[in-house]
Amino acid sequence: MPYDIKLYLLMVAAAVAAGCSRAPDRAAAGDTSRGTANSAALTVTEHGIGPLRTGMTLPEASAALGDALVVPSGADTAGCRYVQWRTGPAGVRVMVEGGRIVRVDVDSVGVRTAAGAGIGDSEDQIQRLYPGRVSITPQKYTSGHYLTVIPNASDSTSAIVFEASGGKVTRFRAGGRPQVEYVEGCG
Repeated sequence: MPYDIKLYLLMVAAAVAAGCSRAPDRAAAGDTSRGTANSAALTVTEHGIGPLRTGMTLPEASAALGDALVVPSGADTAGCRYVQWRTGPAGVRVMVEGGRIVRVDVDSVGVRTAAGAGIGDSEDQIQRLYPGRVSITPQKYTSGHYLTVIPNASDSTSAIVFEASGGKVTRFRAGGRPQVEYVEGCG
């Protein structure tokens, strides 16, 4: 086999092995803290994180994750709401609107995009990782910037929005438009 194919197969095997090794269910043991054990295997694209994709219903998303997404008690997912992903990486929130996944928010280090971008990266690094696809606008409440990445000219229905302050990414979100552009999330 050519070297590239062997390397690819080795990477796929490692990714499958990493995805199959799940941390114990802390919630069942009474510990509600969330770990980041899965964050290395889960990358963010403009369409979601890992197997979680925008447009999925809650049952579809739960099946794809192998873990139920928990709706806060009394919450109506017809409107805009965040649901809990019990075994998801720390700092990742899942937004639901109209009963479907519409966006994921990343608020802590450890989770990166498929291109390798993450919290702490410089604005220049984001532009290098997504050449010609980044639009920069001022943040609404601070002196920072929004760096909005559109996947390609033919698909403007989704995006990744990086928030930067002092020239560094402080958080980011990915998903469908217009929800990915909601500044306050589910206000």
